[in-house]
Amino acid sequence: MPDTFAPEFSRIVKTDEQVSAKEKLAIEATEKERAALAKRFELVSIDSLKAELTISTASNGEVTVRGPMTAEIVQNCVATLEPVPELVEDTIEVLFSPHVSEDDLPSDPDDLEDLSEEELMALLDQPEPLVDGKIDLGEVVAQFLAVAMNPYPRKEGAELPAAVKTEEEADEEKRPNPFAQLAGLKDKLEKKN
Repeated sequence: MPDTFAPEFSRIVKTDEQVSAKEKLAIEATEKERAALAKRFELVSIDSLKAELTISTASNGEVTVRGPMTAEIVQNCVATLEPVPELVEDTIEVLFSPHVSEDDLPSDPDDLEDLSEEELMALLDQPEPLVDGKIDLGEVVAQFLAVAMNPYPRKEGAELPAAVKTEEEADEEKRPNPFAQLAGLKDKLEKKN
């Protein structure tokens, strides 16, 4: 990926210019933005993508972004390659802090594999960096979509023949996905609260 990544769906909010400590925003991706995101995520299409977000700023400068996100997407079935529609619904909740640097976060997803459960939990608790008082809400929504959609869509009744899987694919299925581990830890945290 190039050093200067330009998000396909960008909605910059300047938290230092907010009139009140709490602001509600509804954002929706245009047809062009949805097509570009579908290409990035290797989807057949994204027919809709929207979120209703509340941006709350605390007295210490930390900003919470929270609200529902919905998307209608179409992916290829992993067994038949036929189109599989999916309604994706998730709740966005992210804490941004001006006291955290991007250097504090792992830059490579493979770095997560070597972390213990305790280290992963600490990473989950760590806020995202808030740089220059700006948050790209569109990119936040796009990242939540990427995590929330079905990673192995199957058309109803479709089965992948066992002989089709290569040894490498079988090994990859056994290897834990660091993002799935983070999602599982997030669920554990939410159940505790």
